[in-house]
Amino acid sequence: MKLFDACPRLFTGPSRQVGHFRSPEARSALLDAYARMLARWPVPYRSSYVETRYGRAHVLASGPAYAPPVVLLHGGGGNATAWIHLVERLSQALQVYAVDVIGDAGRTEGRRPSSEDAYCNWLDDVLVGIGRPKVGLCGASFGGWLAAAYLRQTSRRAARLALLAPPNLASQRAGHAWRAGMAAMFPSERTVRGLRSLLSSPAAPPAPAWVLDDALVRARCQRGHPQPPGRMSDADLRVLPRHTLLMLGGDEALYDPMHAWSRVQAQAPHVQVELVTDAGHLLECDQPAKVGDALVAFFRQGGWTL
Repeated sequence: MKLFDACPRLFTGPSRQVGHFRSPEARSALLDAYARMLARWPVPYRSSYVETRYGRAHVLASGPAYAPPVVLLHGGGGNATAWIHLVERLSQALQVYAVDVIGDAGRTEGRRPSSEDAYCNWLDDVLVGIGRPKVGLCGASFGGWLAAAYLRQTSRRAARLALLAPPNLASQRAGHAWRAGMAAMFPSERTVRGLRSLLSSPAAPPAPAWVLDDALVRARCQRGHPQPPGRMSDADLRVLPRHTLLMLGGDEALYDPMHAWSRVQAQAPHVQVELVTDAGHLLECDQPAKVGDALVAFFRQGGWTL
């Protein structure tokens, strides 16, 4: 059965909207898709909620309790199950906490924040609720923006920062915003597949059908996505923490990755930058082995409190 047939009532009038979901049926369809992804989760996990001032936040925890703790923040339009490609490798050596970012396609409660400060306040509450004195932060795309924004405000709860293809390192190429907007406003199989193809490397293996099915459900269930963050300023780059890893896909579609690399090196030479070949904006999906190994090596380095 095609997903379009399985979810015939996702597009309903404004009176049926539930927060950032299009309708109660849309939210139910999203939760069903989330459960299907968890059924594929390759390692044991613990699903729990932590309290924040905006509502409960949902967290998936995997990995040994004695290992360095790392909080994972997914990209816009996603949820914690986006880390399914990396979690097996990461949880062998790290204790990972994959969080459903507020206002996105997951189980976390609360409306989408309207400011950077509100997002950072929410994340601070999440880290308090997780209960570890210090964690590493790893964010992909929009999650990378959030992780970097948080550490510009405070480093009291985070010791290391890994950024996977943050979307605001450089001015975005023409056409991306239009393709993303079309997929958000008219989430058909064609538009969602087209956006996925744009964001992946042509050299990467094609995404399995179940990955595309999940992306389609998420696109059809939500009213829009988080607003794209503004371009990271030179001052923003200079205050990135000393222990920062930036990973860029060699086939990044949003902007020229070599220009972004040069800009970071000029403003923040202390940042460790790695270019992942045969990977696009979705580098954790395109090259999970390379990205997973690099993240484990980075977060296993000593010198920070657990």
